Amino acid sequence: MRIQLKNLMGLDGTPTFAQTFGITFDNSVQWAEQGLELARDGKLDEARVILEGLVTLNPRSPAYWHALGCVYQQQELFDDAIQAFDQATTRDRQNVDAWLRLGTVKLKKGDRDGLVALKQVLDDTRAGSAEYVARARAILASVKH
Repeated sequence: MRIQLKNLMGLDGTPTFAQTFGITFDNSVQWAEQGLELARDGKLDEARVILEGLVTLNPRSPAYWHALGCVYQQQELFDDAIQAFDQATTRDRQNVDAWLRLGTVKLKKGDRDGLVALKQVLDDTRAGSAEYVARARAILASVKH
């Protein structure tokens, strides 16, 4: 992964970089919106820089990890995407999109642990998860057991 997790502040209970230097939540949200807009416009390198910065500032945010994973996935940086989606799902166990993407990318890399991630999606019974469950079922049906 481009960002070395061991170098991120805040992973051991110490203040994050953002907390240490007084970067506000509103600042982070503005930067995230800018990064997502760049990604939507296909400016993935620029989006990646912003999102990598955001996970450095606040490594505890599942949303930033998820967004970064999506950019890595679009850039076919699959190892990086796996690590980012893993961070997102560790911090938010109910993020079915991150679980679906984690499973998909792992299977694309030939890692059968992707099946475990997809089964996590199938276990989600919330009404808003129906589309993700259907997609996970379709992927699982196409995988040779």
